[in-house]
Amino acid sequence: MALFEKLDINPDKIPNTKLALHIFQVVLGLVVFILEIVLFRADGSVINGNNGWPFGLCFLSIPAWLYLALAPRFERTRKAAQPHAMVVVDTVFAIFWLSAFASQAAYNTANSCGTGCNVSKAIVGIAFFEVLTWVATTAVSVYTLRYYQRTDSLPGYENIGRSQNIDPDKAAFSMAPHDEEAYAPVNMDDHQEDHHDAPYDPDSFGGRFDNDTSYRPHSVSPAPLENPFDQAYRTHSSSPHSDLYGDPYGSTSSRPHVYAPPAAEDYDDDRPVKFPSANYDRTLH
Repeated sequence: MALFEKLDINPDKIPNTKLALHIFQVVLGLVVFILEIVLFRADGSVINGNNGWPFGLCFLSIPAWLYLALAPRFERTRKAAQPHAMVVVDTVFAIFWLSAFASQAAYNTANSCGTGCNVSKAIVGIAFFEVLTWVATTAVSVYTLRYYQRTDSLPGYENIGRSQNIDPDKAAFSMAPHDEEAYAPVNMDDHQEDHHDAPYDPDSFGGRFDNDTSYRPHSVSPAPLENPFDQAYRTHSSSPHSDLYGDPYGSTSSRPHVYAPPAAEDYDDDRPVKFPSANYDRTLH
């Protein structure tokens, strides 16, 4: 047990290392499963307990893989990932696969493989590497147990999914050395240097604003609205749009005035009624 304490192991690498080992176990187990089916269909091969045990162990290992690889990685299931239980599961399945390796080797020795002896030998070789991976995961589980006994936490699993605390005001890819100046400040203002060239002058805005803020009431009231129907406003000109090319800045007589209804004296009742001038030759038939 003291060997793990002497080794310089980064606890944050434990979760990914153990996950990679279990994924490799799954791949090897899948290959064993396929080769066992090929062996079952080979001519002259006998199906018995020696080759049936490795085939069945592929299914039996699925719950162990799910528990050992996934339970410690999620916060809700981490309580079920008890370090003592993980050591027991890894050790038990290491023994199981060692027995499957020996069982498949005995199957070959008994010459029960028929025409599929080469496939059976391949299963023996793959089962050997499967045993080695289970021994490796058992060692990782033992280290996890020792770490848990010293720190009361699983190594590296609590840090999964946590973002690194990088100051957003500093560059994450700075080439500065890894010390207190590891992250160089980021200049977010392109004109920041211009602001620091000259000292601050509180009177620099004096020309824009008036310092006299005293209240001054209006001394003269605004002129009252004049009656548009007054006689003085009865004079009005033609439409301002009558002359499109007229001078908009001409005399006051060409400018529009406020409209007022015509007075009674503007009408001449003595004149005969006349039709307005128009082309009356065009009649409807």
